[in-house]
Amino acid sequence: MTAIDQLFKSIFFDANIYLHSEFCSPWNIDSDNPKQSSFHVVAYGNCALSINDTDIHQLNAGDLIFFPRNIKHHMFNNGEKITTTLICGKLDFGGISNPILDALPEVMHIKASQMDKYPWFKSLFQQIINEAESGSEGSQIILDKLAEILFIYVVRYYIKCDQNNHINKQGLLTGMADTQLSRALIAMHSDLSEPWTVQSLADESAMSRSAFSNKFNLMVGKTPLQYLTIVRLQCAYQKLQASNDSIISIALSHGYRSEAAFSKVFKKFYGVSPGKIKNKNKN
Repeated sequence: MTAIDQLFKSIFFDANIYLHSEFCSPWNIDSDNPKQSSFHVVAYGNCALSINDTDIHQLNAGDLIFFPRNIKHHMFNNGEKITTTLICGKLDFGGISNPILDALPEVMHIKASQMDKYPWFKSLFQQIINEAESGSEGSQIILDKLAEILFIYVVRYYIKCDQNNHINKQGLLTGMADTQLSRALIAMHSDLSEPWTVQSLADESAMSRSAFSNKFNLMVGKTPLQYLTIVRLQCAYQKLQASNDSIISIALSHGYRSEAAFSKVFKKFYGVSPGKIKNKNKN
């Protein structure tokens, strides 16, 4: 199991396909999903998408555009009697960022010609269109589940397709593309309760402490222990939201020896105590 598999297991999110509609030009819509990721599937036809009225993307049938972190954008078609069918969705991570989202670019425009190279991706894309058009019993539930898989496929696509573009980029996915750092990342994510040190993580990568620390900082964008702390806290936050485990149990399973030590670091990072997150979950 890779570090990314571990992260997907620990991340709680809701996916929802909220729009399946046919537009006849001229038309325009604004899209804004605060604190959420969003995507648009162009099932048929074509349109344009603008970001901040400057960055223009031409979208054609079979294209997918994905926003890991919400960006206000405008979609339109000013032509005459051109029919465009859109399927739009959003992903709610509870307002909490995670290393996977942080590692993705602001906008991902995956063209039909690019998707054709990956049958597993193309198959899911078509399945979403077919299900949206079916209107059959349980269709909305199925579409929401397909949207969850779509997010995982987008990440998989980025890793496979952008391996050669990781130069001068930083983040988890860049680190995972490196054969040495990936060993430490997998070990780290596989056992967040382990009292990891820079030396023990360097040993996992078969590197010296200084070489590992420098390379990790360069490629991931944080020191090993900074990254470890953030991942522990993000996973702990998700656990507080989604489980009935006690705070001390969550603290111990995420590398802290006491509830007090965990609460201090957690409140400094999030501005609220673990207890408040847990009480909110109960309500």
